[in-house]
Amino acid sequence: MKTSTVVTVSLVTLFALAGCGNKKDANKSNFSEAIQDYLNTTKGVCVSLPRKEAPFALEKKGGFFFNHEPEKAAALVSAGLLTASETEVPGMFGNQKVAATQYALTDEGKKYLVKGGGGNIVGFDAFCGGKYEVKEVENFTEPADMFGTKISQVNFSLVAVDAPSWSKQSQIQAAYPDVKQGLDDPAQAKAVLVATNEGWMHERLFKSKGG
Repeated sequence: MKTSTVVTVSLVTLFALAGCGNKKDANKSNFSEAIQDYLNTTKGVCVSLPRKEAPFALEKKGGFFFNHEPEKAAALVSAGLLTASETEVPGMFGNQKVAATQYALTDEGKKYLVKGGGGNIVGFDAFCGGKYEVKEVENFTEPADMFGTKISQVNFSLVAVDAPSWSKQSQIQAAYPDVKQGLDDPAQAKAVLVATNEGWMHERLFKSKGG
């Protein structure tokens, strides 16, 4: 092999190795990959059921509601995820029955149902679809030690990809304002990343692995 060829091959190898970088480096590329690894484990765009699971019934009048349950149920019906029918349920006092609406899953709703996907302590079921992707890592703090672990706080933007059509309906967005995150424009988000022996990792993914 000629000397010039050897030099050329060596330079190409050197540049290739330089381009690989180190997964433990604190940079936007590694942080974007770490955040995306976590987002890939999430359920995407979700709206929680008004009650823990379907079917469920809500009183038409006089019911005690904590979180706009009737409005959310009506929105899910308009989106074709639930059906609504007339029923009666026991009243709060005495043995009387009161008028109520019974809600049940549609075939379309069953396609998107995720058990316990509501993300709350009680573990409400939810309708979920699509996924979130990192749009851009905007900035991050210099890695610092905290309780024996090196961490960095990251500001980034994300977008919703392949979001289900029901997430874009006006009734759903009115009842679930958070569902609009990342649908039309990139949404701002924050993450805490942890330095591990394998590279940077989202704190929630780190904890799920026993960290």
